[in-house]
Amino acid sequence: MPPRKGIVKSGNAGNSSKSLKEATDSKDDGKPPPLFPPGSKYPLSLLQERCTKNGWEKPLVDTPKRGDGWAFVVTLTRTSKNGQDRQSVRMEPHPPYICKSALEARHWGATYALYRFCNGIQLNRVLPPGPRDYWAELAVEHKNAPSHQEWMYEADPFAARKSVDDRQEKAAKKREETQQASTRPVPQTDPGPFENSPEVKLSTELRELVENAIKTAIANSPEDEDASALVITEDRAPTILRQLESLGFVKAQARDAVVFLSNPSPLASNLLRVASPLEACIEYLVLHIPEVDLPPRFLPEKNSSDPFITSIHTGQEDIKKRWIEERAIKQVGWPGHVVRECTGDAYLVEEWALLVAALNRRLVGEPWQDVTMQSHDNDQEERITEDEMASMGASYADDSTFTLVMPLFLAPIQLNFVIPPGYAYNRSSRPPPMYVTSSSVPAYVRLHLLAKLLAAFEGGTISESTESICVTAMQVLEEHWAVLEDEGPPSLHDVMRHLVPPQEVRDTKVSPDADTPAKSTSKKSRNSARPRNQDSRSDTEVMQEFEAVRQDGRYAELHAIRCRLPAFASRDDFLSTLKRSRVVIVVGETGSGKTTQLPQFILDSLIQAGKGSGANILVTQPRRISAISVAARVHAERLNDGSVGYVIRGENKMTEKTKLLFCTTGILLRRFSSGDDFSDVTHVIVDEVHERSVDGDFLLLELKELLKRNSALKIVLMSATINHETFVRYFSNAPLLTIPGFTHPVEDMFLEDFVNLIDYRPMASKGGKKQDDDDLVADKEEYVSAGLDERAMTAIQAISQSDRIDYALITATINHIMSTAGEKGGILVFLPGVQEIRQCIDSLQSSPLASQAKIFPLHANLSSDEQRIVFAPTAKRKVVVATNVAETSITIDDIVYVVDTGKVKETQYDPESGLTKLVEQWITRAAGRQRRGRAGRTRPGVCYKLYTRARERKMAQFPRPEILRVPLESICLTVKATREHEDVKQFLRRAIDPPEVAAMDKAISVLEELGAIDQDGHLTALGQYMALLPLDLRLGKMLILATVFQCLDPILTIAACLSSKPVFLSPMDQRDEATAARARFATEKSDILTDAHAYDECMRIHREESPRAMRTFCADNYISATTIRDVTVLRNDLLSALQSAGLVPAAPNAHAHEPVLLKALLLAALYPRVARIALPRNAVKFTRVAGGSVEQDASARQWRARDMRGERVWVHPASVLFAEARWRSGVVVSFRRVETAKVFLRDVTEVPLYALLLFGGPIAVDHVRGGLTVGGRTEGTLRLRAWPRIAILVQQLRRLLDAALLRALDGGSMLEVSESPVIGAILTLLTTDGVMMATSGVSVS
Repeated sequence: MPPRKGIVKSGNAGNSSKSLKEATDSKDDGKPPPLFPPGSKYPLSLLQERCTKNGWEKPLVDTPKRGDGWAFVVTLTRTSKNGQDRQSVRMEPHPPYICKSALEARHWGATYALYRFCNGIQLNRVLPPGPRDYWAELAVEHKNAPSHQEWMYEADPFAARKSVDDRQEKAAKKREETQQASTRPVPQTDPGPFENSPEVKLSTELRELVENAIKTAIANSPEDEDASALVITEDRAPTILRQLESLGFVKAQARDAVVFLSNPSPLASNLLRVASPLEACIEYLVLHIPEVDLPPRFLPEKNSSDPFITSIHTGQEDIKKRWIEERAIKQVGWPGHVVRECTGDAYLVEEWALLVAALNRRLVGEPWQDVTMQSHDNDQEERITEDEMASMGASYADDSTFTLVMPLFLAPIQLNFVIPPGYAYNRSSRPPPMYVTSSSVPAYVRLHLLAKLLAAFEGGTISESTESICVTAMQVLEEHWAVLEDEGPPSLHDVMRHLVPPQEVRDTKVSPDADTPAKSTSKKSRNSARPRNQDSRSDTEVMQEFEAVRQDGRYAELHAIRCRLPAFASRDDFLSTLKRSRVVIVVGETGSGKTTQLPQFILDSLIQAGKGSGANILVTQPRRISAISVAARVHAERLNDGSVGYVIRGENKMTEKTKLLFCTTGILLRRFSSGDDFSDVTHVIVDEVHERSVDGDFLLLELKELLKRNSALKIVLMSATINHETFVRYFSNAPLLTIPGFTHPVEDMFLEDFVNLIDYRPMASKGGKKQDDDDLVADKEEYVSAGLDERAMTAIQAISQSDRIDYALITATINHIMSTAGEKGGILVFLPGVQEIRQCIDSLQSSPLASQAKIFPLHANLSSDEQRIVFAPTAKRKVVVATNVAETSITIDDIVYVVDTGKVKETQYDPESGLTKLVEQWITRAAGRQRRGRAGRTRPGVCYKLYTRARERKMAQFPRPEILRVPLESICLTVKATREHEDVKQFLRRAIDPPEVAAMDKAISVLEELGAIDQDGHLTALGQYMALLPLDLRLGKMLILATVFQCLDPILTIAACLSSKPVFLSPMDQRDEATAARARFATEKSDILTDAHAYDECMRIHREESPRAMRTFCADNYISATTIRDVTVLRNDLLSALQSAGLVPAAPNAHAHEPVLLKALLLAALYPRVARIALPRNAVKFTRVAGGSVEQDASARQWRARDMRGERVWVHPASVLFAEARWRSGVVVSFRRVETAKVFLRDVTEVPLYALLLFGGPIAVDHVRGGLTVGGRTEGTLRLRAWPRIAILVQQLRRLLDAALLRALDGGSMLEVSESPVIGAILTLLTTDGVMMATSGVSVS
């Protein structure tokens, strides 16, 4: 984004886009060439001549250094004839014009000044080349100049400057009059845009707490200078100063703000990047100067943000304590939390002098608990005489506190000594209790003066004086008051350094291990296919060890088996092709041996060529089980010599001797994200490229780019015989090597071939897709010709029309295999998902033949050890029930039979929820061939297809590339993480199948909404964390924030519930009973928290009683036990992902029981799915009572909901909030929108207003009308009525949180509350909703 007008990059200030032209060409003879041709008229001489002719003084041309060049500033001066009036005009182009040397800058500056007042004369004719060209450029700028800049080209620059100053002065007066008029009461007929908006509140105590947290966070993180920081330019500074003064800021305040923002710093850059220079100055001032020093327009209205309303009393508190506290706070100016800390000691409440003495010590950081009325034995008492009091104009206050009030002569303050009878004091060791009062001086200034006076007592200044104690004290105060008048008010941070509360702003109940530091896991240390330690062996030693392995008899036996594989016959062709080309594409059918043999061919050839020590071959597999199983096979074929290893998420088996490293695609992509150039890698082999996953296509794009940077790298792509021409074209007609497959014959058995042979009766259909009549007739004719009877045809029709997996059909098929098969071969069943695997296993285990089989699940959610079990031999018949992880690259030796349901779950975008979900659908014919191939790997087999031939003909031939059918937020985020300075759309256009531009634009817009990238397209700290997690981005964001705010356990449940089927059942014939059951679990006005509450109750019963009791509980309360089980599994998966990324802190659940925090994180993840619920004006009714009138309660039907675009929406009738009639904030967030006759919001949660401010969209501040607007053009906006200072504080908290996340990312450890005052302040704002209650139980000290 280009800098706004009036802002330049400080590290490159003034760079002009215009190139400096050389004045003349000259040969390089060792001397610098002359600037102008001989005989030329120099511009500087011309300028001096024109000034002399006009009677002006000699012009002054300054040439300040700017970056690598020089700029120029010309000052013209003239003196009136009487010598009394002297005028000056400063001339400088904006942006500054940069010259190569100071001498050039002087002449080009003279040219600029000449054109400004001599543009009506053709002086360009006498100018030398270079300046003459510059004159022409200035003429073009003059021609295009707007009308308000015409004064710059007047012949009399002094008169033009004076007219501009007069015009600006009149405008400033007019603005001031307008502003004064705007402070008058606004007529009731003009409510303003924020009149009916929800009100955000902030009490004084909380405001101070937040400000202290912000300043502490800034102080704890010193800001490095940024060479490219944004600053206010010199020419804009005077204008901004005048504007600030016209808004009511005093000159010193305005000057401080402009000076700060004129110097480069991260804070200045942040403010100027998101606001205009004037708005940035206002934000800086509102944040950094005390409220009492603000102009009236920036003070809060008389609402709950009023400083007077700081707490709510119960009416049962000690009246004396309340009185003494209010006196200390309101009259004297002590911070409330400091006063209450001291009055916690009942002894101090009884005596005003002792409380003041304790507060004096607290101010200077000394122990205060031991103050006493008694003096030490060696103390010498002093007394103030009546004559002394009369000479100073001092008198005792008209109360019972024995306070001597002494007005100062030179300052508008009074010094107060508290000297009750019996209180001994002296100037050297025991000064009297004292404080400073004033009706016009702010409290923090008075505390500053008091601290200086106490320091004078402590330092001996008072004791060494010959004057009386009172006179000397007053002189000290007057001296420091004079300093304040000269230098401006003191730093609030310095005044409060001993009074600010500790960084932990609230009581936290942490687990016993809360003090245990989290494991430091840097971004680069997380599991990845990172460079291995360098092999210490020489090439000769590697060759000798390899030859020793080859001499082993076991190697010869395995080698003989390898030689029978088709891949071995193509060994020489493959190696010769790879030697000639940097990219080779290998196409091989199932059973060809390409996956296990080709990596070994490369390694063996390198070792035998004497390059073994440097060999480093990476082989990617699409799934963890493939990487493990293939690595295990190759490891065995090489006699476990240590040359083979693997890396998957959470597991690393690699040593310095590893030469062949198998890993998942995601692991390799993670290595790209760390900026690795793969300089230590010799070969990358990508297996199963035909699957066309997003990660796979992205990896090919990265590898293609890597070939340009790494000239030594070679790449091998391995594919089944599926659409391989695409890859050949993508890699510039790379050579193609085809290896024939070797599989045993596999017999295909379609549904119509065996349905008559099995004991199966279809269940009654509960609906589903109906076939067209023509299809039914054609299928029936085909079945009749195949000899099927009516019962079989009816069964096939029922199965074909059902959308559900028929577990009875699977069980019947397996029973048929086990009862009729001649040999005891294993059975592999393909199902679409984990839940289907569980239900299938349950069905199988209840069958009569279950005792004869050993049943294993196989899916990606299992651990590596659990997955390995399927390869072990068993005494019983092996039945493996798997997802598509078993389709490719793995061989289970004893599998003879395959049962294929023909279904798979693919990632698709759900527009209702905005989340990516796994959707069940039919496989492609290519996938079907892969599945049947599993049956013929080691012996002839049979593939039972639980669908018809007609269904197979309707299946797609190849899978559609995933990158064309899923949202691109994740891949765009990955590109930003790995290539921060590259345009995402330009990069993805180079993919093998580029996605649509509209899809990429939508993805980038969503990333902005989620806070993963900022408005300039730069990756945020949160975005960097999100890029580490292989999760849906919204859920990933919510989980990351849960680790930051230490509420991980409930957020894991929420994320799992949102990713699963509904927790509550709603049978058509029992809908009222189901609704009542769900209402019993209603929690915190939230459907999502209600579901989480139900899950927690189920888990409690499961834990404390039994699984059977839990199932009974679920049935009684219309809860889906299946969903509860799914949520449990998914929770563990999500936790594992966080642990793998190193994002789980030591005490992850310290704030797990804060519902407002959970709601805030829900909003953070689901924004901008926000709506406002409010009563229309005509629905507000009042009832007259004895004391006046009160507003009537409205019914649920009267409330109206509108989304951020202003469109009408409705809470879904299934929501626990459907009948809600008492809304607190009136702002809700929803998980899904369902459009039928109306647009319904599902899974609704009411959120606190501070959740919207802290975790919602960008905030715009209306300083004049006192309101905030959250949102932007794409998602819509929501208005809030609030003191503008609240928005400024919230924006600072958001920026500091992002900075803290970035530091945590760089440092490799997650944040904790005890380490971040910003997080503590955010927690406090959420839990208190901006109003500190005396009985709230929230500690701010």
